[in-house]
Amino acid sequence: MSIKQILKHFPPIFALNARIKAARTRNTYRKMSKHYFQEAKSQDITYSEEAMLQLVRRRLAQRGWPLKSLPKDNLRFFWIGAKYAQDSSGIIQGLQKFGEVILFESPPGKYEQIWPSGADYKTARVENSQRLLVQVKESLKAGPIHAVIGQMWGHTISSYALKKLQEMGLIVVNISMDDRHAFRVEKINGKWSGTAGLIGSIDLAWTTAKECCLWYMVESCPAIYLPEASDPKLFKPLPGPKLYDVSFVGANYGIRAEIIRAIQKRGIKVATFGQGWPNGMIPTEKMPELFARSRIILGVGTIGYTKNLYALKMRDFDGPMSGSLYITHHNPDLEELYVIGKEIETYKTPEECAQKVRYYLDHPNEAEAIGKVGRERAVKEHTWELRFEKLLRTVGVLE
Repeated sequence: MSIKQILKHFPPIFALNARIKAARTRNTYRKMSKHYFQEAKSQDITYSEEAMLQLVRRRLAQRGWPLKSLPKDNLRFFWIGAKYAQDSSGIIQGLQKFGEVILFESPPGKYEQIWPSGADYKTARVENSQRLLVQVKESLKAGPIHAVIGQMWGHTISSYALKKLQEMGLIVVNISMDDRHAFRVEKINGKWSGTAGLIGSIDLAWTTAKECCLWYMVESCPAIYLPEASDPKLFKPLPGPKLYDVSFVGANYGIRAEIIRAIQKRGIKVATFGQGWPNGMIPTEKMPELFARSRIILGVGTIGYTKNLYALKMRDFDGPMSGSLYITHHNPDLEELYVIGKEIETYKTPEECAQKVRYYLDHPNEAEAIGKVGRERAVKEHTWELRFEKLLRTVGVLE
């Protein structure tokens, strides 16, 4: 039995541990923000997409890039995934709009990277890196690779391996959806285990936290802000009845159970799926139908055990794309992506969440109207195809 499982049998101790974790996460983020703000000010560094574009193009030109830009559909990519359940729900499909996608396998035949076991980071990183170099070299025999793109960390892939790919003339792009809490995790042999550990061996960082673009620029690494997205062919309205009043998909930890209880106290059934809930996990291929059959899709925008530190989630795009009403935390990041109250709905506390869920279940026409325009916005602006198109134009691969 793990320490976490033991602590759950002692609720006061478990709650105290959660508060300590939340405080540590918030404090780490604040320190990072302060550090990079001060560094940017002292070095007179400001972030703009134009400055970033000039930097990334200059770096690539120094390595003999660009090759001739190509039209859509004629490209080949090497993709280094994180979790198949996540990546196959729209990310891989979005990249495939532009050509062939070769999937990293470690070991052969197994999707995803090998994850570190306990404190043993070295074994996983070495095995992943060796396999990466072998597989890329084999893939190059069948034709050029126009970009290596992945979700990587300093404890899963070595900088040495990525630099070797750059020496082969390949563009290397890393996607980070967790920079607010996983930029710098801990140092292992002098290198950060988070996404910062790859700086110096990637050509562009794609971050889903806008302020982190400046963090990368201070470290002389080009970065672009691109939120997560969704796939309109996978997540879409379906004909037929709604079967669930409220659905939630995600592990049971942090503030999530408190939010669910607040809704249930109002006599509302919530279909919960994920680790720690009675229903258990839901197969990835079943999620689009679950969302389409839900009157309300519930989102939780907090990071870890915190109650007031937020990050964008894929659910922020899969939910609205489904055409159902999406309700989530009032994360300020969402204000630039949707019209709150018209395209999605938000809450600040569990009680406010429960109140709004009750209101929209009692006013189904309003819920349906928001779900409809939410999907329209998602289809127009928040697809993986659009995200990858901007990425590929940034590095000069796409015409």
